[in-house]
Amino acid sequence: MHRAPTRLRTLALASALPIIFALAACQPTAPVLPKVTTAKATCTTDTSRSIVVASSIVSSTRQLLAAAKADGLKLCGGGYRDAASQIAVRKANCGPTQYDIYEKPASQCTPPTAKPGTSQHEKGLAIDFESCQTKTSACYKWLAQNAKTYGLKNLPSEPWHWSTTGG
Repeated sequence: MHRAPTRLRTLALASALPIIFALAACQPTAPVLPKVTTAKATCTTDTSRSIVVASSIVSSTRQLLAAAKADGLKLCGGGYRDAASQIAVRKANCGPTQYDIYEKPASQCTPPTAKPGTSQHEKGLAIDFESCQTKTSACYKWLAQNAKTYGLKNLPSEPWHWSTTGG
C-alpha cells in the first residue's frame, strides 16, 4: 500500500480545514436578539403569579388584566421567553432535530410555533393566555372584544396567542 509522504498528508489536511470549518459554520443558529427590558403584570387568577412582558407594554397589559377582572374574567398566561426557552418550545412542538428547531415551517408544528429568533415572545410582545384554548372560551370572547383597546391582536390560528402585531 502506497501512502503519501507525511508533508503531503499534512498539506491535504490543512487545505481541507477551511472547508470543514465552513460547513460547521453553516449549521443554523438562532438569531441574536437585542436584550429585552421586561416587567411583570400581576395575574388576576392568582396574585402570586405574573405575566412577564416587555416594559413597553406592561402598563397596557396591567390595564387589560384589570379591565378583564372588572368584567369578572380572571386571566394569566405566559409572555416573554428567552431564546433557550423558545428552542425548548420548538423541540417540544416541532421535533428534536436541527431542521425541526431552526428550519421547519411553524405551520408544520403542533401547535404552530415560531422559529427561534422570530417569536414575538422573545421580544416580550406576546402573551399566551391560559384559559383561551378555543374561540368559544370566555377568555377568547372577551379578548376578541377588548384586547385591541390595549394594543393586542390575535393570531387567528391560535386563540390563546395575543401580541402587538397579531403574529
